[in-house]
Amino acid sequence: MRFNKRGELGFPEAIMAAMIVTLVLTLYMGLLVLNTAEDDRGTDLTVDHRIFSNLALENGKIVGDIEKDLTSKMERHGFRGISFTCEIPGDMGFSYRRAVVGNMDGNISSERFVFLLDSADGRTIPAVIEVAICV
Repeated sequence: MRFNKRGELGFPEAIMAAMIVTLVLTLYMGLLVLNTAEDDRGTDLTVDHRIFSNLALENGKIVGDIEKDLTSKMERHGFRGISFTCEIPGDMGFSYRRAVVGNMDGNISSERFVFLLDSADGRTIPAVIEVAICV
């Protein structure tokens, strides 16, 4: 930038300097907001195991209304979809159960655990449950 004979900065140069400062600060704030939003995303990628407590074993099938609970969990946390698979290990005569709620294309985080299910004949049988969450 050049000063004139009286030592004053010209009007166009002063406006350009102010616009450059404004543009740089706007870019800085935009990048800060984007990085903050990405870091905050996906902090709670687990499903509470208590929602599987209404599952039971009857007549060789795994019964219980799990889709309603998975849908409410998906809507509450803003997930794209949740996939649920439950199977009884060994040759005990129980068929496996699978449920998919929502859309399962995107970043997927999965969890596999053992859960005890009550049978209609009074037994408690371990089941392997796998839950995949799509964000």
